[in-house]
Amino acid sequence: MRNNWPVIGVLGLTFALRLVALDARPLWYDDAFSVLLAEKDLPTIAFGTAADTMPPLYYTLLHYWMLWVGEAPFALRVLSVAISMLVVALVYVAAARAISVGVGNWAALFAALAPFQVYHAQELRMYGLLALALMLYLYGVMRLSHGVGAIILTAMATALALYSHNLAVLTLVAANVYFAWRRDGRAFWRLVLAQSAGGLSFIPWLVYLPGQFAKIQRAFWTQPPGSADVLQMLVVFTAYLPLPTLFLVSALFVSLAIFAIAALELTRLVRRGAPPELSLLLTFALVPPALMFAVSYLMRPVFVPRGVIASSLAYYILLGALAARAPERGRFAIVVIAGVIALATLPFLYSGWGEWRRVPFAEADRYLRVQFQPGDLILHDNKLSYFPMHFYDRALAQEFVADPPGTANDTLAPGSQQAMDIFPVELSTAIQGHPRVWFVIFQTAIDEAAQEGRPHGNLSPLDAATRRVDSVSFGDLRIIRYETR
Repeated sequence: MRNNWPVIGVLGLTFALRLVALDARPLWYDDAFSVLLAEKDLPTIAFGTAADTMPPLYYTLLHYWMLWVGEAPFALRVLSVAISMLVVALVYVAAARAISVGVGNWAALFAALAPFQVYHAQELRMYGLLALALMLYLYGVMRLSHGVGAIILTAMATALALYSHNLAVLTLVAANVYFAWRRDGRAFWRLVLAQSAGGLSFIPWLVYLPGQFAKIQRAFWTQPPGSADVLQMLVVFTAYLPLPTLFLVSALFVSLAIFAIAALELTRLVRRGAPPELSLLLTFALVPPALMFAVSYLMRPVFVPRGVIASSLAYYILLGALAARAPERGRFAIVVIAGVIALATLPFLYSGWGEWRRVPFAEADRYLRVQFQPGDLILHDNKLSYFPMHFYDRALAQEFVADPPGTANDTLAPGSQQAMDIFPVELSTAIQGHPRVWFVIFQTAIDEAAQEGRPHGNLSPLDAATRRVDSVSFGDLRIIRYETR
């Protein structure tokens, strides 16, 4: 029992950090999308996700969670906290079984403190579930030589990962790369057997993949990645983004320093004949981001750190392996550095600093409910503000303008609209017959149009057809009152 106290303490820290300000950051568009879809019945969830870009497992899990706990934001987010706790526990188990208990303790500590992991432990999205499935997969791959049980575990984890996120395959094939590189034919074919068994359960969803990939090809907001994106991913894995300039410079320096030291020490270990598990972890840390980078140029830009969240966990285990080898004084310094990184960056995460799409939507709803009069129209510039404000106040009648067809922002598929029974309106038609229009728009959208030297696509017609009276702001969100001329 004495040997278990360190990991028990780490799990307690994990839980505490993920509960801090759990209800403070407002739900944003992606969160609200998850809830509004997950509250439907299972066939409707499947229909809605088939039209989107993600498989249905997370929405199904959230559906049953909501039946149990309701739809209060704090209660909803506890599901992600619980998943994150399991992820950290699996990081410990995988590292302890692969290398040593000491490495497991260190790896779990780094995963517990990492703002990247805390962030996704407070989101109503599928990335924590993806991390959980892929850590199960990594553990299964490590034990493939132990017989049928490991093959079954790997197959189950493969299925869970495939149903969690469409980018899961980038991490799944990392194991194939590893065994092919080592020329371990027996392990390779055991892996293929497990992947095939897990893939069989995914066959019902395969019919929807071409449509989902086509949607990604038509509309996805990321840009082709470059060296800056690689550096950004390293900072995200180590610290947090966005950050004020001074903190950003410091975070970049610390992230690069840790990576450089780790790369140097790991190279030395590999040359001295490190255990094969270390090479496997290196493969899981490096291959998925490299594949995502390649896919971003061969198909469509999809380079987002959360898509390879398992790579960050493999990175923490590698850092744990190095920390466990450090002398006593060095270990104390490592704890201090990890603690300082968390203390310096987590407040920005908890406050939602720099996340312009995460504003006090509930407060904005309360304002509109007081000001609203019969005959008024509450109209949103787009879905990004409508979805969270609709979540916070279902009874307040609100509409939103459709994104320009074919643009990078046109991501709300007709099938998803039908599943949620939420449809956009056409601006000129919507405002007819309303003496007052409350127009909800992000200031960032206004600023971007001004910087590009173009009129805003919805503000300009409104200004031409009606009279702007006044406005009020809630963070980055502006509510502009228009009246008929």
